[in-house]
Amino acid sequence: MKIRVKTTGLLDEYLPPNSDNPAEIEVQTDVTPMDVVRRLGMPPGDKYLIAVNGDVVPQSEHAAFRLTENDTLSIMPPLKGG
Repeated sequence: MKIRVKTTGLLDEYLPPNSDNPAEIEVQTDVTPMDVVRRLGMPPGDKYLIAVNGDVVPQSEHAAFRLTENDTLSIMPPLKGG
């Protein structure tokens, strides 16, 4: 199935080469946001802000939420403070 992946900031470098932002990618059914994060090679330990079709997905659901055909997955880097 196809989904769109939209990133911000330094995460743009993880989109497929020569793709737009958002990038359209082909994924298996029953894929989760964290599956996509791993597939794109993003650092796995970061606590990303993730939204699907504009709705924020709680951190506790990143590995369980199932994406569907034509979803737009937005992945934003974790906020760092200091």
